[in-house]
Amino acid sequence: MLARATPLVIDVDAGIDDAFALLYACASPRARLIGVSTVAGNVDLASATRNTSAVLALARRAEVPVWPGCAAPMLRAQNDARLFHGPSGLGYAELPEPAAKPSPMHAIDAILAAASAEPGALTLVATGPLTNIAAALLREPALPRLLGRLVLMGGAYREGGNVTPAAEFNIWHDPEAARIVFRAFAADGAAPLVAVGLDVTRQAQLRPADLENLARRCSGLPHAPALLRFLDDSSRCYFETMERLTGARVFTMHDPLAVAAAIDPSPIVTQRVAVDVETTGALTSGMTVADWRGVWGRPPNAHVAIEVEAPRFVADFLDAMERLARG
Repeated sequence: MLARATPLVIDVDAGIDDAFALLYACASPRARLIGVSTVAGNVDLASATRNTSAVLALARRAEVPVWPGCAAPMLRAQNDARLFHGPSGLGYAELPEPAAKPSPMHAIDAILAAASAEPGALTLVATGPLTNIAAALLREPALPRLLGRLVLMGGAYREGGNVTPAAEFNIWHDPEAARIVFRAFAADGAAPLVAVGLDVTRQAQLRPADLENLARRCSGLPHAPALLRFLDDSSRCYFETMERLTGARVFTMHDPLAVAAAIDPSPIVTQRVAVDVETTGALTSGMTVADWRGVWGRPPNAHVAIEVEAPRFVADFLDAMERLARG
């Protein structure tokens, strides 16, 4: 399996769903996790980096390097999403201080080195704002030709946003970076850019009953107590916020679905389309504008996810958590 596993670098802002995405990647025999880079977004950079190392330790993957990256958007003030992710970024979960220290290598250097080491093979997964990816592109414009794929969680292509009526958080947080990224992958010879946005992630929901069933499945497994406690304590914060805002206790699996698109895209249907990002609109800053009718006449630069077999994805995620609990 390892010979056929997808080499991954994951770029995270280490909130709750990023943590679930990391656990998913660590548990999947279809993924070969080379390293994790961190960026400011859901929480500040220091918190994102600490959370990443702690989650990797929980998954018994402390050997995976963690590369800190950009501490603020390219042109804008730093915001966060602690409303959903709690003060630490991991809800109510308390993980031990990780023994492993972050790598001294900057995320930009690490991403470029990993892409150059396996040209045409590496899948880069971005589950936070695209600041690190844009900065890497400014350093090395050939990056889209070095990658095998870029999979990003971000945008809302036929639906409204989640931080404004028009914009999804990751894109809204640093729209200038997002515009650089989408435009760079329009170049000849660029690897596919797969955009996993709110159109599909809102269908991929974890519910308290799913975690209760997982607990029963994992009863007696050697690594279950710490893992199940983390899943329960972190998700409970998210469940409570969603119940307060929408009336439903659901956990939208934004970032794990992006990892799924990287390691097994078969549950996801995409459509090629030209996408650009609004950076100046007073009401629409951060909006991902998809030209579904070909009005611009531009060639497609993104494979936008439009459908997902959500039950199949959730079942695969839960199977992965059982593997982690089993060790």
